[in-house]
Amino acid sequence: MIKASVIIPAFNAERTIYKCLESVLNNDYGSFEVIVVNDNSNDNTQDTIKGFVDNRLRIFTEKTNSGPAFVRNRGIRESIGEILLLLDADSFVEKDWIGRHVKLHKDMDADIIGGGIEGVHNTIYGKCDAICNWWTSIPYSRNYYLKKLHLPTNNMSIKREIFNKIGYFDEGLRFGEDAEFCYRALKKQVKIYFRCDLVISHYERDNLNEFLAHQRRKGEQVIAMRKKRKLDFHYLIPKSHLLAYLYALPLSILLTLFITAKWTKYRGSVILYFPIIFIGKLMHASAIKN
Repeated sequence: MIKASVIIPAFNAERTIYKCLESVLNNDYGSFEVIVVNDNSNDNTQDTIKGFVDNRLRIFTEKTNSGPAFVRNRGIRESIGEILLLLDADSFVEKDWIGRHVKLHKDMDADIIGGGIEGVHNTIYGKCDAICNWWTSIPYSRNYYLKKLHLPTNNMSIKREIFNKIGYFDEGLRFGEDAEFCYRALKKQVKIYFRCDLVISHYERDNLNEFLAHQRRKGEQVIAMRKKRKLDFHYLIPKSHLLAYLYALPLSILLTLFITAKWTKYRGSVILYFPIIFIGKLMHASAIKN
């Protein structure tokens, strides 16, 4: 049986890490380990993790907060599995999740598998957070081989040898490391397959301020992620502060139209959330500065 390793980076995840670990450890696959890398959390994340007594669970703790790319890489290097499954600490999975990922690696001609992400939310802002985050991973949409752009690292599995071929995640990025990783993979003709019914659940940001702050942080990383590394559509990035202000409105409209168009093919009600998505994308576009 193929050995699988589940890599979970955790930072201030005390509210969600218990549900996450419980769901993973309840999986019915016969050969797997779970590696949690605590990225110097300052809440009760560490105590919650240590509450699990399971020989399949291994815990590592960073002395400084180094970001998701760094801690994922740490977990990958510490792992022993042939298939590496990536999961965020604010997500939870079904009991057949590991087995389905491993089987897809056997059945499909692909080295990287991504699945759908279903947002868990209580407010309209949480709904919009999910729409903005998971437009490349729409649950129960369609299966496809990735040609451009990216899949998120949440609910992704990767054959170990791929890291020898294209390298690890870019630790210089706090946001967008998944896009940069997929870009390198596609440039090396690595096949990436999206399976729309391989779905996990993810807790979204139900607070308006948290939703907008997340969009702003994504915008602040655009130059470092997309322009300097010459990713797809980098030519849309403004070349000066003045152009950044002039571009903010049309770029936010373009982003909003693009995201809602992706979703409305499968969930027509998304159009009702257009105004809030637009506000989020305006915050995103306004934060893009050279």
